[in-house]
Amino acid sequence: MSFTEPQASQLLSTAYASGRFPHALLVIGDEASGTHKLVLGMIRLINEGTKGDSLEAIRDEYMRLVRPRSKSRKILIDDIRSVEPFLQQKADANHHKIVVILEAERMNDEAANAFLKTLEEPPNQTLIILVTSQPEQLLPTIISRCINVPLFSPGGSIRLTPVQQELLPAWAEATEHMGDDLAALSFRSVLLELLGRRKADITKRMTQSLKEESKAIAQATDTSNWESQNKDLNAALIETEYLAERDQAIDLMILWFGQAAAIASGAPSTEPMHPGVTQLARTMPVPEILQRMKGVEQLRADLKFNVHEGLCMDVHLLEALGNLNV
Repeated sequence: MSFTEPQASQLLSTAYASGRFPHALLVIGDEASGTHKLVLGMIRLINEGTKGDSLEAIRDEYMRLVRPRSKSRKILIDDIRSVEPFLQQKADANHHKIVVILEAERMNDEAANAFLKTLEEPPNQTLIILVTSQPEQLLPTIISRCINVPLFSPGGSIRLTPVQQELLPAWAEATEHMGDDLAALSFRSVLLELLGRRKADITKRMTQSLKEESKAIAQATDTSNWESQNKDLNAALIETEYLAERDQAIDLMILWFGQAAAIASGAPSTEPMHPGVTQLARTMPVPEILQRMKGVEQLRADLKFNVHEGLCMDVHLLEALGNLNV
């Protein structure tokens, strides 16, 4: 679900006040959506007294800014390594060491892999903030280690990921038949078929990449052990990327209900992703919209455990789309 900059700021401020602030954030959107403003506000909140009216203007011993600077407009491994000594320094009790990476999608492969190690074992009193308008270009393993904060662009428009774009027509059609159990189960079949195809595509792409990398080093070393180790890693990466795309599909459903509830409540500046959102807002009371959205949220929560994917979808998609009077 996407947020306006003030909404995201309030949620993060509440998390900080309650001691539940994450060590890594992925802020998604362009500068016009308020990404820089949000990050600047978080820095000032966490490190009180930080001066500067923009990210580029901050000159502070506890903050480092990384952005593309090479001729290729890439973030290189040296850019990532340059902040490692800073992160290992000890901060006083009232400050965090903060690293902000702008245009994070422009990390090259070496930089991304080096940065992943920092994300896996962040030093104490560290906050890492990545900012990107193209999260699909980041490694899935980086995305999975951050708390994602997607922002609406001006006017409330949103950027759908490829899997969301592919799923949108089927979801819109399913919501036209809200209250019909058969429509809910039909959508479940469409969703599982789509996710199956996406996983097959991910597997094919990553397996081919592993084979090409194996061939490249075959003449230089004994690759038998290397191949065995990296097959396990490859399988883990496939599963990580698949789960990220499944989450994106579920986020689409939650956002649909969230926008409908906002419109039905009279919230200003809500631009629906589809005419069906407005139609739902006109024909369904807010409590029922929120009840159905809760079904999708519970689907996402339950799928994080070792449950049967199809059966879990049966239960919760009926809650979201089916007849609630049964």
